[in-house]
Amino acid sequence: MCGERGFEFLNLRKRVFDMKFRFTGCGLALALLLSSAPGGGLPAFVPSATEAFAEEDMIDKIERKLAKQTSELDELVNRLIEEKKAELDRQTVELNKELDKNFLNKKDDDFGTILRDVVAGEFDQAETSILEKARNGDMYAQNDLGLMYDTGDGMPQDDAEAVRWYTAAAEQGFSIAQTNLAWMYEKGRGVEQDYKKAAEWYTRAADQGYSRAQNNLGVMYEHGRGVEQDLAKAAALYKKSAEQGNLNAQTNLAWMYENGRGVKQDDKKAVEWYTKAANAGDSRAQTNLGWMYENGRGVRKSDKKAVEWYRKGAENGNPYAQTNLGWMYESGKGVELDEAKAAEWYRMAAEQGHARAQTNLAWLYQNGIGVPQDDREAADWYGLAAALGDARAQTNLGWMYDKGRGVEQSDSEAVRWYRSAAEQGYATGQANLGWMYMNGRGVKKDIKEALKWLNLAAEQNNANAVYNIGWLYENGDGVKKDVKKAVEWYRRGAELGDESSQEALKRLGEN
Repeated sequence: MCGERGFEFLNLRKRVFDMKFRFTGCGLALALLLSSAPGGGLPAFVPSATEAFAEEDMIDKIERKLAKQTSELDELVNRLIEEKKAELDRQTVELNKELDKNFLNKKDDDFGTILRDVVAGEFDQAETSILEKARNGDMYAQNDLGLMYDTGDGMPQDDAEAVRWYTAAAEQGFSIAQTNLAWMYEKGRGVEQDYKKAAEWYTRAADQGYSRAQNNLGVMYEHGRGVEQDLAKAAALYKKSAEQGNLNAQTNLAWMYENGRGVKQDDKKAVEWYTKAANAGDSRAQTNLGWMYENGRGVRKSDKKAVEWYRKGAENGNPYAQTNLGWMYESGKGVELDEAKAAEWYRMAAEQGHARAQTNLAWLYQNGIGVPQDDREAADWYGLAAALGDARAQTNLGWMYDKGRGVEQSDSEAVRWYRSAAEQGYATGQANLGWMYMNGRGVKKDIKEALKWLNLAAEQNNANAVYNIGWLYENGDGVKKDVKKAVEWYRRGAELGDESSQEALKRLGEN
């Protein structure tokens, strides 16, 4: 925790200064001690009772020799202080590296991970002087105080105050504070969102070798936030951070290798880095490694192994892993088919706002698979996923409105949701929207508009769209009647396994 880390740094510095004061303050006492030791090499001080009888030149010699040896002693003390300070500096660097490995508070993103580099410290009464230390310019205390305001742990939550103290520490060169300040600029907390300033502060910390800053800066370069997009530079930064043991960087680097972004595509290297992070407990790496096993990418295909890694990720709370594990149970891949367990895992992910899980759970409710059949529950889950932009959920919700299942029947709502999916390029949504235009349901009948959407769906081999185009030509509805063209479309539909197209060919004597 940052608070503990900051206080450890304070204690290390305090030991250096205390040592200096002890050495300097006891210089004379040390001289006296050495003088009394056998072979100490220092003359005894002349007692006051006999001082008057000492020869003048002897006194001068004693004073000169004492001054010389005092100077030598000072040099020795200073050298010891410098050596001890160098050792403490080395220990501080080692401590920083060790803490980098242990304090990973991560936040998943689709492609990369933006990290909050520290978590709230537990501050006890012994550290009530942190505010005073911060005001006196102690950068570690300033960072800790910023964190307290940032999280509301020990201080009232106040983003502006957090930024103020992070800035004070960052301007003194403290890499953790620089990274925290960058994050505030990136997220627009306590300051106006400014990707450029975020990248600048991440760069300062990354240049000091701070692994989390390197990872975060890599994300900025990967997505072109505050800097010109540079995938090669992003991959290089991920690698620097990954080699220091940063789990998110390892997962990000694996993703780059998996997808050939900024590096040559290499599934084996992707698996290598995913495995390192997955073994260390990173849920995103566990999920992605499961996917590699499921699809035989960089490893021998194994549904059983895929389930093992999905389960680890799922038990760590990763909604993608939970959804994928649900699918494995629903389809019986790598595990015994268990639709009830599929529903359980889908629900866990759905309750975290995972759209695909919400859609899958809705489908189970719609069809009474693994759960009691419940159209209302299905419509509710479809609605949540549709609002998140899931095209399949939008299409299915449109169908629920179309048929009045679990919701009040509404052609206009059906059209609305079909259109949302269709505009995302989802073939079923396009086919259904085309059908609504074809029949004047929820919109004015418009065969030209119907054909536009049906053809888009047909290009993706949607069998319903193919059949409907054939039907328009067979019946001459809005187009010139052309049975030959109709047969061509029906044949294509039949090849796609569409039963209506097969029946149409029989009806036309073309089977």
